[in-house]
Amino acid sequence: MKFSGSTIFAALVVLAMAWALFEARGFPSGAAVYPRLVSGVTFVLALSALIWQTIRMRAGRSHETGVGMSMDIEASDEPARVRYGGFARAMGWILGLWLSIGLLGFQIGLAVFFIAYLRFQARARWFVIPCLTALILLLLFYFDKFLEVFWPQGLLIRWLELPFY
Repeated sequence: MKFSGSTIFAALVVLAMAWALFEARGFPSGAAVYPRLVSGVTFVLALSALIWQTIRMRAGRSHETGVGMSMDIEASDEPARVRYGGFARAMGWILGLWLSIGLLGFQIGLAVFFIAYLRFQARARWFVIPCLTALILLLLFYFDKFLEVFWPQGLLIRWLELPFY
């Protein structure tokens, strides 16, 4: 039985997340919430992908046989602008997130980024944006107040010496 690259990758992710869960067992309860949550969810998703790929491979319906959509950029016959446009847009949003966090601090920068992303990339309606942003800010408030997570200040906040931050 020959394993595809995506099956091997899913298996490696499953092993890495199992190791992360094992390592997080010795963390204090407040510090272990985030690693357990992220590695636990990733473990379940990677394990389900591994099982799904194995079942498809045994049934002879591998996505690498030409059935379905190909994710190989080089095999695509689309123009380069179309092939790399989504990647460039995603990298621009990630860069914008980093800049907003660096300049405004994590909490304010994430809120500004989230509003901009929902409005301009996801094209969400204006009445949905405050609701989703409030949920994110409540989660950040929970991490800040109950788990005592340190949020670094942004450069502009530090330079302006704002009293509320």
